[in-house]
Amino acid sequence: MGKLGLYVHVPFCRTRCRYCDFYRVGANGPRMAGFLEALGREVEARTSWRGRSVDSIFLGGGTPSLLEPAQLGALLGLLASRFELTVDCEITAECNPSDLTSRRLRDYRALGVNRLSLGVQSFNDRELRLIGRRHDAARARRVILEAREAGFENISLDLILGLPGQTRAGFRSSVEEAIALRPDHLSVYILEIHPQLEIDALRRRRPRLFPGDDEESRRYRWMAGRLEEAGLVRYEISNFARPGRRSRHNLKYWHCEPVLGFGPSAHSLVDGRRWRNPPDLRRYLEAPATSEDQPVDLDQESLFLGLRLREGVRRDRLESRLNLDSAALDRRVGALSSFVEMIGERVRLTLDGVLVSTAVLAELLWGEDAARPASNRR
Repeated sequence: MGKLGLYVHVPFCRTRCRYCDFYRVGANGPRMAGFLEALGREVEARTSWRGRSVDSIFLGGGTPSLLEPAQLGALLGLLASRFELTVDCEITAECNPSDLTSRRLRDYRALGVNRLSLGVQSFNDRELRLIGRRHDAARARRVILEAREAGFENISLDLILGLPGQTRAGFRSSVEEAIALRPDHLSVYILEIHPQLEIDALRRRRPRLFPGDDEESRRYRWMAGRLEEAGLVRYEISNFARPGRRSRHNLKYWHCEPVLGFGPSAHSLVDGRRWRNPPDLRRYLEAPATSEDQPVDLDQESLFLGLRLREGVRRDRLESRLNLDSAALDRRVGALSSFVEMIGERVRLTLDGVLVSTAVLAELLWGEDAARPASNRR
């Protein structure tokens, strides 16, 4: 059995960012206390995996940095008492720069958090205001320096490509500022616009604020080259890291390795079974161990997700899954030669393929019935 990853969804936010589609609710003291009590009951109910070895814990949300140090310490203590944490367990907390003080950073580090994921998104104050972030660029810069002073040796930053009002020069400036702050890991996501969110309404009202697909592609190409030049190597479509700093927890998702999730809306994949906790805090408080089974085809998922990784997947796995002989696979890859390449015995996306990955992967895995690559919507 592989080592488990644990994910805890902390669903509280002080404000909703205009682009965010994750499950969240407003934060207040009683509500957060009730959540933590229910979380304890859920952990106690998951007896099948008690004592299992765990080498990654990820606190996501929502906004985990709203947890007081005492609350976070109790949560980590509970997990450590029910699972066998490895000596080098990667413990990540997603944090909003506006929540972090020097004292809180020191406390989090002392409690065992050894990796920070900071939702910077941009170093341009106008862009930050347009998407509803609570911090400004100066606060983000200061928090990164304070985190180093607090002893954090593994810091990841998030940036978004394609924000409203973001110019090519503005995006490049944010990337250069991130590089100058020497993060260990950088996630750069192309903005996804979901229906019914504020960002969707803004795009319909003011479409010229948003770059088109071609412009996003140009920015991505420049960014990927610039980050590699700076020592941050792309290992997944949106993720770049220094040597030894790839996200252990996120790699579990891309490799379809076991992850046990806690909290409302959390997903789990353990022992070949996938399930989701309902995205409803009230239901969670009443019955925290309630879950909904979801269909799973691990072989197909592992190929689809594996092809998002720079390393790609073994060609023999593709041949077996697609029921193709070697020559037939060569023909299929050859038909997509601008987007897919063979490196030794592995198949992976080219940079052109990365920019249109959803369509490329559909055609590679499902053949001529899939749509031809046409856009960079990944």
